Amino acid sequence: MNRLIFSLFLATITAVMLSGCAGYQLGEVKPSVYAGINNLSVPIFRNDTLEPRLSSLVTNAVIKEIQADGTYRISNRGNSDAVLVGRITQIRKSQLRAARTDTLESEELRLQIYVEFHLEDSTTGEIIRSTIPDTESSTDKRVGNDPAFFAGQGRVVGTTIQFELYQIGERNALSIAAQDAASKLVSQLANGW
Repeated sequence: MNRLIFSLFLATITAVMLSGCAGYQLGEVKPSVYAGINNLSVPIFRNDTLEPRLSSLVTNAVIKEIQADGTYRISNRGNSDAVLVGRITQIRKSQLRAARTDTLESEELRLQIYVEFHLEDSTTGEIIRSTIPDTESSTDKRVGNDPAFFAGQGRVVGTTIQFELYQIGERNALSIAAQDAASKLVSQLANGW
């Protein structure tokens, strides 16, 4: 009798423990558009800004984030299923706080890095798009002033706050903003949003 009660108790505990994980899915959860993509090639991103060495900073941050996420593997172009092409379009700084004695002197800035990206087929070079039909345009749709891209392409904005009191603050701020942009980019590739 004690064994029967103990077995029922263990079965109940096991059922309760496993039911708590009902919403989770093991394995890959990438978007269906990327179902056949396992290996990505990531060439150096193009830098349209005047900030030196920013392309290597952003590209390295994206590669590290892809490796940490684990949805895709990094490989060379010959062994990849797709190529992640990126372009750093601009850097924006806006004043958050001015000095007490001079409103034109900034003490705290918001730094933003804008990165556009898309996936290309590694053999044909064609942009990988979703199968959503669009009668107006096959490249993008406009929502207000910002473009809303199809799956496989997008724009992310890496943001951080920079303090003007320190001399090395700008390079550190660029690194943090690049990491933020990389995290958002990989989230879009791995989750579809």
